[in-house]
Amino acid sequence: MNFWKKIKKIFVPETPDSEGEEKEELVIFGKEDPIDVQFTKNFIAGGGNFFYCENEQEVLVHLKEVIDYEHIDEIICFDKELKSLLNRVSIKTTENHKDCQEFAFLKCEYLAAFNGVIMLSSDQTRGNKQDDLPQNIIVYAHPEQIVPNLSDALQKLRRAKKNELPSNITSLKGNGSHGIDSANAKAIYLLLVEKNK
Repeated sequence: MNFWKKIKKIFVPETPDSEGEEKEELVIFGKEDPIDVQFTKNFIAGGGNFFYCENEQEVLVHLKEVIDYEHIDEIICFDKELKSLLNRVSIKTTENHKDCQEFAFLKCEYLAAFNGVIMLSSDQTRGNKQDDLPQNIIVYAHPEQIVPNLSDALQKLRRAKKNELPSNITSLKGNGSHGIDSANAKAIYLLLVEKNK
């Protein structure tokens, strides 16, 4: 079953079919759930807003939906690829968080399935700490970045970066997460994008 079908089953349970027609089993969450389903469930339970995108066109559609819903005029963005997407939906960008304190559009390092958090490093934030980032963040990621937990994410990051480990590593939590300081909670919109084959 592909990723999107699994996610749809989370939110749109199937109704019993008439006259004994065969139906698929509903997804029941547990430790045996695929890692992508675990992450999605925990991310949404923590207050995150999730958008699955099969291609770039869907990225633009969902990005525009968020921009219209939140009435965004300008957004902090450091990444050239992401700036290109914002240009295509006619949104101004800045790299100075003092000029724009409402929204940021960032890539991430990893997505942790265990608690549905998003790992960022100074490579994505240009050295800005979590407290310096706006309260509203749109994150661009790929399913391949989903890992079991933050410990696995740190190990992968160390292997990938070797001697160039980022100076600051942090994790984003949605504003519906339990047991966290509300000052550190963010309104997060995640665009999970399939890589081009």
